[in-house]
Amino acid sequence: MNTIKLNDDFYFAIENSGNKTRLVVYNSGVENVCRKEAFARLKRFTTSDEKKLFGGRLRLHKNIAGIAIEVKGKIEGIIKVDDFLKLLSDAG
Repeated sequence: MNTIKLNDDFYFAIENSGNKTRLVVYNSGVENVCRKEAFARLKRFTTSDEKKLFGGRLRLHKNIAGIAIEVKGKIEGIIKVDDFLKLLSDAG
């Protein structure tokens, strides 16, 4: 499983979960929040005009810098779109 460091405590991962993908944020090595979503919807998000994806405890926000990962109301880090797509590809 590949992960991307968001900050000193948080890591972001994309895992395969059958016909869907599982987006997971780990806090100090322990799973903090997750969200299951279709691969196709995540790929569309990266190229569409959509700026936000999901509600709830895990949210994605797209901006010029990349994709911001919001966990429980706080932005924990930003990853490049290319890195996000690489994680998605590796999980598929």
